[in-house]
Amino acid sequence: MPTSLRHSAVHPHAADFLATTPRLSPALVRALSPFDMLVVPGLFGSDEDHWQSIWEDVFRGHGLSIKRIEQENWSHPTLSEWQAKLEQTLEASRRPVLLIAHSLGAILSVHHGLKHPASPVAGALLVAPADGEQSGSPDAARLASFLPLPDKRLPFPSTVIFSQNDPWLTPTRAHQLAGKWGASLLDAGYTGHIGNNSGVDYWPLGLNALHSLALTCHAGQMPAHA
Repeated sequence: MPTSLRHSAVHPHAADFLATTPRLSPALVRALSPFDMLVVPGLFGSDEDHWQSIWEDVFRGHGLSIKRIEQENWSHPTLSEWQAKLEQTLEASRRPVLLIAHSLGAILSVHHGLKHPASPVAGALLVAPADGEQSGSPDAARLASFLPLPDKRLPFPSTVIFSQNDPWLTPTRAHQLAGKWGASLLDAGYTGHIGNNSGVDYWPLGLNALHSLALTCHAGQMPAHA
């Protein structure tokens, strides 16, 4: 998981990055434009090199709506406090929301979906969900309040993306959890925990998965905020 917080709202080399990175396809921009997108980081937050942070900059550069959950304590999370922050942020949304979640943020998103089936969440990209039940990570104890892991079908479309060498989630467990949550499943290859040190940059594979998820949400009945 990430080891440092993101200190800037803008990627430090955003201008150079956007100048050298292929622009999002018009089809992807059209697919995402009806949504408010919400970045949901995991334990310790996501720094400026994390694909979540890079996506924020790129999406804003294309005029897309994207926000980030800000937690009071990234190092010692409690489910109730993290849920409260997620719910407060969602209350401000007036359009369907796509959750872009990583690690413990993915687990938080699943907990939220099962607790609030009528929330404005239209879909969730669940990247490298942190398996606090079976991971041998020394930080696993920090996730105690998020256990047991949810085991019911989510009320909205979702995609689980896993890595073959993620210390927090084995491929077998990724298949099991995706099956329980009713999520589609995507193999990201050997990319570790797909976090700050993964080297995926703006991560085209993840963007393609988000595009497919958005189209799935369009095809279904997207919830409206009350």
